Amino acid sequence: MARRKKFNFFAKLLRRWYWIFALALVTLVSIGVSFAMLPTRDANDSYATRPYGLMTPLENRALDLLFQTRDTWRKEDRTRGVREPVTIIEIDDATLSATGVRFQKTQRTSYARLIDRASVGGAAVIAVDDFLSEAGGTSAEDVAADENLAQSITNAGNVVIAKKLEAGGTAAINPLPMFADVAYGVGFADLPSETDSSRMVRSTMLAKSAEDMSFGARIAETYLVGQHLAEGKEIDTFQSLERLDETRARFGKREIPLRIDGNLQLDFRARTPSFTHVSANDILAPDAAPLPDELFKNRIVLIGASYTQAPDLFETPFVEPFQVVRFFDRDLPTTPKLMPGVEIHATALATLLWGNTPARPAYWVQVALVVLSILLVAAAVFTLRVLSGALVVALLAAGFFAFAAWMFTEHATVLPLASAWLGMIVMTPVGLGLRYAHERAVREEKEAERAEIMDIFSRCVSDDVAEKLWQQRDALAGGERRIVTIIFTDIRGFTTISEKIPSDKLVEMLNDYFSRMHAIVDRHCGHINKFIGDGLMIVFGAPVSRGDYGEAWAAVACGLDMLQEVEVMNGEAAQHNRPEIKIGVGIHTGEAICGIVGAERRLEYTVIGDTVNLSARLESTTKDYKVPILISAATQELVAKRYETQALGEVTVKGKTMSTKVYTVIERRKKRRLLGDTFRRESAVPSPSAAVTEVQSTGA
Repeated sequence: MARRKKFNFFAKLLRRWYWIFALALVTLVSIGVSFAMLPTRDANDSYATRPYGLMTPLENRALDLLFQTRDTWRKEDRTRGVREPVTIIEIDDATLSATGVRFQKTQRTSYARLIDRASVGGAAVIAVDDFLSEAGGTSAEDVAADENLAQSITNAGNVVIAKKLEAGGTAAINPLPMFADVAYGVGFADLPSETDSSRMVRSTMLAKSAEDMSFGARIAETYLVGQHLAEGKEIDTFQSLERLDETRARFGKREIPLRIDGNLQLDFRARTPSFTHVSANDILAPDAAPLPDELFKNRIVLIGASYTQAPDLFETPFVEPFQVVRFFDRDLPTTPKLMPGVEIHATALATLLWGNTPARPAYWVQVALVVLSILLVAAAVFTLRVLSGALVVALLAAGFFAFAAWMFTEHATVLPLASAWLGMIVMTPVGLGLRYAHERAVREEKEAERAEIMDIFSRCVSDDVAEKLWQQRDALAGGERRIVTIIFTDIRGFTTISEKIPSDKLVEMLNDYFSRMHAIVDRHCGHINKFIGDGLMIVFGAPVSRGDYGEAWAAVACGLDMLQEVEVMNGEAAQHNRPEIKIGVGIHTGEAICGIVGAERRLEYTVIGDTVNLSARLESTTKDYKVPILISAATQELVAKRYETQALGEVTVKGKTMSTKVYTVIERRKKRRLLGDTFRRESAVPSPSAAVTEVQSTGA
């Protein structure tokens, strides 16, 4: 019971404050998703782990989807990296197979030969993706190979080599001084891993300090320095990398947007291989055909491992295509493919030099977009039909995806796709849940109202009439004036009868009498408005009307049938040991006020006015004229063409100052049967307009 009361209280609040609850729900979902998007600082005061807050893993996957969508929308960009001046000399499976030497033990002379070939070919920058932190060996041949490599680095004059930073308790790995001292520069090759996978790379650090730059940034700097010198400018006037603020840096003449964690969002060209690749075996093999210098001239040449078991193979946004992207391009490969670290560094330098660097708008802009999407979904959920709303939500989700993909493809702007989708996904079921709860509360309120009203009529009108009452409940509750025909009946001498038979027999007789009368009233589509002791107040024309003529005919037919049924009861009185009874019937047609009245917990549909009073007076006047039925002049005028009536004169009814003409009805069987056919119980309750048409067609 307590739970029921709590539910009723909640249902009442929900009905009254539904739209406030809906607005509060939209606000809560918007705030929740906005906080989930808020960048979160790590213990070291950086945003490295959660640059997009709790949404970081989902936003990263959404970024992968945007990359792949751009790739299928603009297939010509798949060759963008190949058209850029970057060549990767890869130590691939073919190279290892040809030399028969593990990469970890690759002869330093091999590196020297690769550097020499790139330098002779006119490479602008040569980068070796190897730490060169240990000597090749202790033998004289190994020492000579190391010296040969150092000499090749010196001769080229534009070689950048790699190192590793100290991280996670692992010591730093630096190249040997014999290599570092003669190289143009050294850059750290560490790549930040993402939260969703330790092998996933989407960004790179640019620098730890002004002197300590990443491998890709150092290569790009060397390339810019070469261009600077080629233009005849002094090297002292060149500054490659300048941090402007938390989300911007200047590299050469370009302003580069940064992520909030300070990293550079890589502009991946395509699925690997995305740049010009050359197998090292094509240079090292004795019988290899000479490669054209165009592969190296004025280009950035990177040397690194790409063989199957290489330790630096990484996942990228193109590692495996999404199913939704395959909808745009059925020819996409399905086998996952990792990208070599050397190609990641090539992507980093290409992003700095020529890339359309992906960037996110300010946090408040992202929040505004997400909140707007949530509001649109809420509007669909709360105002449309469920199926229509679900369809609109699906279209909104697809529309936001299309807009985000377009912004990324055309403007390199990364919109909060995952956050918007999350807001839509959360808003849809909780919004539908609130809507269902509200509709249930409203439905229960209407059902309670219906039950209350139907209870009033269920025992005094037919099911058809009761249903009509429910449909017209607003008019009933407010009250209305309408033309009705009222019947009052009363058992003559009931007080004397009640004194002669036992009370149980009296109740049994009354129940039988009322049941028969109710059946007759129901058959003629009237309703018993009140049981007044042994009397009845019967209403025709309210709350449902078939027109003034139709209701008056039905009322007279009903009164005559009631008199006839009393005769049937009297014929059965002897066998039931009951006294014979007689009733008086008074009928009047006139205007009355009809509606639901009563106290808060006790309502009643009633008919009030002078018409009711006159009907009651006519019933009592039947005793004076010694006739079983009296009708007023108003009723007689309506039924005169159906029934033969006899005027009994003018009488002054008790309570009235003016005289009233009264008539009794002379039954005409043929027309009675016709009337019974017209208003028989099985027919549906006609509308007022239909009833008037029927009446007029019968010659009324």
